[in-house]
Amino acid sequence: MFIPNPDPSVCDYEIFPQVVRLGAPAALTARGLGMETALTPGETYHLRFIGQEENNSSLILDISDWKRYEGLEAVADGSGTLRFRYTFSREQIYTVRLARRGGNGELEKLTDFRIFCAADDLYFRTPMRGNTHCHVCTSVDGHEDPFLAAAMYRKAGFDFLAITDHHLIDGSMIAIGAQKRIPCDLLLFPGEEVHVPNAYIHAVNIGAVFDGNVGLDRWYHMHEAECKREVARIADGAKGVLPPGVEPMDYAWRKWIAEMIHGRGGVAILAHPFWEWDAHNTRDDVFSYFAEERIYDGAEILHGQEPGCRDANMQVAFWNDMRARGVYISPLGADDAHRRNFRWDYESSFNQAYSVVLMRSPDLSGFAEALKTGYTAAVETYDNAPEHVVATYRMTKYVIFLLEHYFPRHDELCFEEGRLMRDAYLGDEDAKLLLERVSGRVRRFEDRFFGRTAGERR
Repeated sequence: MFIPNPDPSVCDYEIFPQVVRLGAPAALTARGLGMETALTPGETYHLRFIGQEENNSSLILDISDWKRYEGLEAVADGSGTLRFRYTFSREQIYTVRLARRGGNGELEKLTDFRIFCAADDLYFRTPMRGNTHCHVCTSVDGHEDPFLAAAMYRKAGFDFLAITDHHLIDGSMIAIGAQKRIPCDLLLFPGEEVHVPNAYIHAVNIGAVFDGNVGLDRWYHMHEAECKREVARIADGAKGVLPPGVEPMDYAWRKWIAEMIHGRGGVAILAHPFWEWDAHNTRDDVFSYFAEERIYDGAEILHGQEPGCRDANMQVAFWNDMRARGVYISPLGADDAHRRNFRWDYESSFNQAYSVVLMRSPDLSGFAEALKTGYTAAVETYDNAPEHVVATYRMTKYVIFLLEHYFPRHDELCFEEGRLMRDAYLGDEDAKLLLERVSGRVRRFEDRFFGRTAGERR
C-alpha cells in the first residue's frame, strides 16, 4: 500500500504541543529525533516566531528577513530537549524556526516547526475524521461485512463512522453490536440512507432509531397511512408560503424526514444534492431553501463516486454562492462507498471524500453540536493528490494544518488498531489482547499534540 512521505519536520524533529491557546503562555518542548538531528546538550539554540499572516516586509520595507522576527534563546538539556515558553498573540499558523550560530557567528536554520494558535472555541474541540455515508453487504447494492468495513475505515485513519444502507439501519447496528466484543476506539453511529416516500429522495439519518430497533424508512412502511396524513398536513400549511421553485409535497416529505430524525435525537443530512438521476437529485431552489431555513443539519458538498465529479464541483460552487448571500449549512464529505479497496471504480470510492468535524465530546451529541454550530469541513483527495478542503477560511486553514501535522501520526496509530480490529473479529485472540493493550493511544497522542490534560479534554 502507499505510505505517505511526510514533511521532514515531522520525521526528523518534534515539537509539542502543536496547537496552543490564543493569548495564553504555552510551555513547549522540542527535540531532534535520532542521531542525525539530535540537539547537543548544553548548546544554545535560537528560535524565531513567524506568523503566516504577518509578513514583516511591510515593516522593514524589504524582502522578509526571518532573523528580524521576534525570538528567544533556549539551551538544550541533558537529553537534547529544548524547553521554552512563548505567548502567541494571533489565531494563525506560526512557523517556529530553529537555528544555531554557525562558525561565522551568523544564524543558520536547522528546521521549521509549525504551530497553530487557536482561540478557545477551536482549542477545546478535538478534530475527528469521519464518514457519514457508505454501504455494506446488508444494503441492496453494497458489499462486505459491516464490521470488516468499519475496520477498513479505522485503518485509513477514521475516528467515526456511520454505515448508511439504503432503507435500513441494519448494517450499522450489526457493526455496533460486534464492537461490544472487539475493544477499539472507533466511534460508530447508527445510520441509514432514507428514501421515503420514493427513491427520488436521498437523506441521511445519523443516530435516530425507532420503535422496534428500526430506521425511519422501515418505520414509515410500518405506519404508512399515518405518515402520509402528517406529510399532507405539512404540505397544506406550506401552500402559498413557499418560494417559487419549491413544490409543497416535495418540501413536506423532506421536512417530515428531518423532523422525524430530530425527534429521535438524530442528525439529518442532505445527501449529494446535485447527484444526477436524469436531473439533479434536489432542485437548486429546494437546496437553498432548506439551507436557509436550517431544516437539515448539514449537506454533502463533496462525495466519492467519480474523481473530480461534476456534481460535487457544482455543489461546492453553489455552497459558496449561498454563503455569499449569508446562507450557511455545514459542509460534509462522504465517500458513499459500496465496497472498500485500494482501486477506484464506481462502487469503490473508499476514502476519496470525508469530513473533519471538531467535536466537544466524542459521541452523537458532540457530532450534532458541531454540525449545528458550523465546525465541519469537507475534504476530498484523489490518487494521493493533496487534499482539497471545503469550509470557511478559518476552518480551512486549521484543517489544512491538521492534515499536514496532526493526522499523519494520528493515522499511523489508527492503522495499527484497524488491522487488529479485523483480525480480532475473525477470531484471532492475540489480536484481541493487543487491542486491549493499544487502546487509548490515539487519545494520548491527542493530549500531547494539543497540550491538554485529561481534565481539559473536550
